[in-house]
Amino acid sequence: MSFFKEIGQLLKFRKLPESQKEIVFYAEHEGYYPNFEGIINILTKEFNQTICYVTSDANDPILKTDNLRIKPIYIRKLLSIFLGFLKCRVCVITLTDLNQFHIKRSINPVHYVYIFHSLVSTHMLYLAGAFDYYDSILCTGRYMIDEIEKYEQLHQLPAKKLIEAGYYRLERIYDNYLKYIEDTKNLSKADKTTVLIAPSWGVDNIIESCGVQLVEILLNNNYAVIVRPHPETVRRNPELLNDLQNRYNGNSDFKLELSVATDDSLFKSDILISDLSGIVFEYAFGTERPVLFIDVPQKIRNEKYTELDIEPLELQIRSKVGEIVSPDDLDLLPQAIEKLIADRQNYQDRIKILREENIYNFGESSKLGAKYILQILENE
Repeated sequence: MSFFKEIGQLLKFRKLPESQKEIVFYAEHEGYYPNFEGIINILTKEFNQTICYVTSDANDPILKTDNLRIKPIYIRKLLSIFLGFLKCRVCVITLTDLNQFHIKRSINPVHYVYIFHSLVSTHMLYLAGAFDYYDSILCTGRYMIDEIEKYEQLHQLPAKKLIEAGYYRLERIYDNYLKYIEDTKNLSKADKTTVLIAPSWGVDNIIESCGVQLVEILLNNNYAVIVRPHPETVRRNPELLNDLQNRYNGNSDFKLELSVATDDSLFKSDILISDLSGIVFEYAFGTERPVLFIDVPQKIRNEKYTELDIEPLELQIRSKVGEIVSPDDLDLLPQAIEKLIADRQNYQDRIKILREENIYNFGESSKLGAKYILQILENE
């Protein structure tokens, strides 16, 4: 979309009645809509609230929504200006590092509500201060509240409103997986075990550090392979992904999935191979199946994360939801995969307990989140 069309979008937003832009959602790309979807559905369909949805993705399906209570706006090049002068009452956002870089808080009085797009802990895989400038945070579990409160105390920061919310995207995956199981129960089972490779992003993630070798071993051992890179890898390292596509082009057992907008590959796969990506939680807690971890160097974006003296949840759960294999022992992958599949029932029982212990309000998070946002409007 051209610069001048974005100007038109700014004017479109400005002309909206105040009542239709009291609540503004912002997403960088279409892949983040599943994190907002539950709350938006409750707000627009149960509480008849009109919201404005701002996206920086020109191909975001939300721009063509048929929900008349969603007013979609596309802003990308002018985003920092738009957000810097945003005039609304509540801004719901899943973008971290507000006020740390080019995206600043509005000069107007806006209440910023942060919604997580991952279940990882708040202190190792995010930059220091990533959540300092939000007014309210919809926390997914007790571990996040403990981490944020301790960080605030150590750095003498004003206390934010930490809400015991939950995580809608996980509920969405769980519900859709049950539907997938029901819809496919009478179909003949695939001849091959399907392995999903879905890592985090960064130089040491498993696609960039050992991806070719990993795929080669799996294909040679008669597995079907789906590679689902992180959106940041798609953006930052397209050459690597093009190489993978060209290398296995024509191999019916290989698929490269470049969008995270749908969760189909999570349902179809028998095993997930990952590192410390947040998809580990969504796969394990959403489908109740085990994960195989490749023990590449840990991705640490905040070198001072140890100051909290709290082990990140993504490290705590690895040995509880799956097996860990060294990148030097990739030849052991087939053996590890078969072991996980054979012990699937025990992992399922363990994963259910972990989900109950760590995730708030499973199945009810959207209504709680929507009511909290409306409460902000009433109180402020």
